[in-house]
Amino acid sequence: MNFTFYLDTPAFQSLALHLMLALEIPVHMFGAFCILFRTPGSMRSVKWGMLNLHIWSMGLDLGVSLLTIPYILYPALAGFTLGVLNDFDVPLPYQAYLLAVLIGLLGVSIVTILENRYSVMFVQDHWWRHFRIPFLIFNYIFALVYFLPAYYYIPEQTSALKEVFEMLPELPQDIYNAHVFVLATDFRYVVLPVFVMSSLLVMESGCFIILIYNNMNERTKQLSLSRNTIRMQRKFLRALNIQTCIPLLILMLPMGYLVASRIFNIYFQSANNLCFIIIAVHGLSSTLIMLYIHAPYRDTMVYYRYINCHVTFM
Repeated sequence: MNFTFYLDTPAFQSLALHLMLALEIPVHMFGAFCILFRTPGSMRSVKWGMLNLHIWSMGLDLGVSLLTIPYILYPALAGFTLGVLNDFDVPLPYQAYLLAVLIGLLGVSIVTILENRYSVMFVQDHWWRHFRIPFLIFNYIFALVYFLPAYYYIPEQTSALKEVFEMLPELPQDIYNAHVFVLATDFRYVVLPVFVMSSLLVMESGCFIILIYNNMNERTKQLSLSRNTIRMQRKFLRALNIQTCIPLLILMLPMGYLVASRIFNIYFQSANNLCFIIIAVHGLSSTLIMLYIHAPYRDTMVYYRYINCHVTFM
């Protein structure tokens, strides 16, 4: 294989994501166990929302690290996959659509848990209780279909491949021999659906965060909620914000590079590979933060660590 660096190779991408998978599976399983069996009564109303978020976070990790393992020739929207779906002859367009849907569902699950907090605390007699179910259904349906324009406009592959290879510098022969798939030659068909979906989720999340804090401040002034209740809710919301925001900030690193790579037409395969490795870190970091930031789960970790150390010592 005539690559300049090992980091450029499909072998590195596959090995790195398989190693990530070995870390992700036990951490995600322990996280699911804590949500299902160690969530206290005071957090009962948010239990299923947290499990929903955890499932889609885990799903995106498995989608990247096991099912697809993307090898992308960015700034071209082209590449191939190295995951287990190839063993089942799943077409590459379906694999690309799967990843897009998993990203969308992860974003919707964040909105869902924020909406749940708002509804549980403030909308018992509010008009929103009549619209929340249609709102949530719309979000999940939209997450399933938002990428259809990109899927519908997948170009004819022979001419698209020729255009991609002319756009990129000379590549190793192994890449030319691989089954390279071109998702799009016109970025609008991919960027616009992703932009619309991202903007919708950011606006919805921002609205619920503002509504929650405004209503909480108003209830505090009216003394309709006890100081202890307000303190507990604020503490939980801070933990929830940390749990969702830090992984999103981690995602900003690869997203920032991909935008710069497209603007300045930079092809750097090592950076492309590292981008997807960082994306795979997203779900792992989210679960680790969840286990640390919520006291009942943190206590469970400490308990099992103590038991394990005691057994080892014995």
